[in-house]
Amino acid sequence: MKKKYRVILGGAAALIVIAVFVFQGLQALEVKTLRVEPQVIAKTFKEEGVVVTTQDTLVYAAVAGKIIDIPVREGQSVRQGELLVALDTQPLDYQLEELTGQLRSLQAQQELEAAVIAPDKLQQLYEAGAISRKEYEDAKRKIESDYYPGQIAALNAQIKAVQYQIDQSSVKAAHAGVISQLDVKEGMVITPGTFLMNLFSEDSFQVEAYVLTEDVARMSVGQEVELIQDNKAEDLSFTGMIESIAPSAVEKVSALGLKEQRVKILIKPLIPEKLQLKPGFALDINFTVDRQEDQLVVPKTVLFPYQDGEGVWVIDGSKAKVRAVKRGFENDKEAAITEGLQSGDRVILNPQLAGLKEGAKVIPVE
Repeated sequence: MKKKYRVILGGAAALIVIAVFVFQGLQALEVKTLRVEPQVIAKTFKEEGVVVTTQDTLVYAAVAGKIIDIPVREGQSVRQGELLVALDTQPLDYQLEELTGQLRSLQAQQELEAAVIAPDKLQQLYEAGAISRKEYEDAKRKIESDYYPGQIAALNAQIKAVQYQIDQSSVKAAHAGVISQLDVKEGMVITPGTFLMNLFSEDSFQVEAYVLTEDVARMSVGQEVELIQDNKAEDLSFTGMIESIAPSAVEKVSALGLKEQRVKILIKPLIPEKLQLKPGFALDINFTVDRQEDQLVVPKTVLFPYQDGEGVWVIDGSKAKVRAVKRGFENDKEAAITEGLQSGDRVILNPQLAGLKEGAKVIPVE
C-alpha cells in the first residue's frame, strides 16, 4: 500500500516538473529592441575649445599720474567713449599755464621789437647816417632770423605735449564692451604702460581649439561642428562653423605630458538665445570628418561572431532568430549593415540576455 502511494506521489511530482518546464517554454522573454530605419552615420572626434572674443582690448595707461576716479566696475557694460579711469591733472594744469604765459610774453617781445626796428625805419636811419652799416645789418639779421619763430615753435610743441598728457589722463573706452580684469584702485600712482583693465566685446565670440595635424586635412572653412556646453542639469548642444584654420602648426603638451603638433582652429558659434557664453568658458567640440546617409545603423554591441562572420539577434514573427550580417561604414560606436537586415527589422539589443536562444518566444520592448 505504501509503495502504491509512493508511486502516485512520484508521478505527481514528475507532472509538476513537466508542467513547470512547459510553462517556462510557453512564457515569452521580454527583450529590448531597436527598429532599424535608414539614417545618417558619421565619423566624429572630440576636442576641447575655449571661448574667446573677437574684439578684446587690453587697456594701459599712456601717462603717469595718481588715479582719482574709476567710475566703472568689473563686469560692467560700457559705451564707446565712456570714461574708465581719471588721473589727477593738477600738476599738468600748472605746467600748461606756465608755458602759455611764456608763449604770450615771447610773442609780445617779438611784436615790440618788430615795431621798434621795422625794416623801413632801419633803412631811413641808415640813409640819414643815424646808425652805422654794421648796426643796420645786425638789426636786419635779427628781424629776418628764426630766433623768435623758433622759440615760439618750441613753446607750442611743449604746450601740445602737456595738453596730450592731460587728454590721456582721462582713459576712455575705445569701443563698447564689458570690463574685466580691473587691476587698479583709486589713489594708486601709476606709470606709463601700467595695465588698467580688459575691455571685451560681449556680442562677438569665437571658439578657439587646437587640432592634431593629421585631422586638419579633413577640415575646411565653412564646415559645421557641434559645440557642447557641460551643464549640471543637461548638456547644451548647438552649432558652430569653422571660420579660419591657421597656416602652420604649433607645439602643444597634452594632459599626459606628450608633445603634439597642433593647428589652431577658430569657430564661429551660433549661440542660442538663452545660452550665456563668457570669455574663458570651456566647450567640447565634435568634428565630423565623414558621413553617409540612408544607412541601416546598429550599435556595435549587438554584433557577435557567427558562421565565419557576424550576426545579430532579430525578432522573426514572435521568435528570436540569428541573422548573418555584413557591416560597411562605421564609427567608434555604430556600424552600417549592408547585408542581412531590412528597414523595419527589430534587432535585439542584448545578445547575451539570459534565456535568449534560437526559436525562443520573445516580446519586444523599445
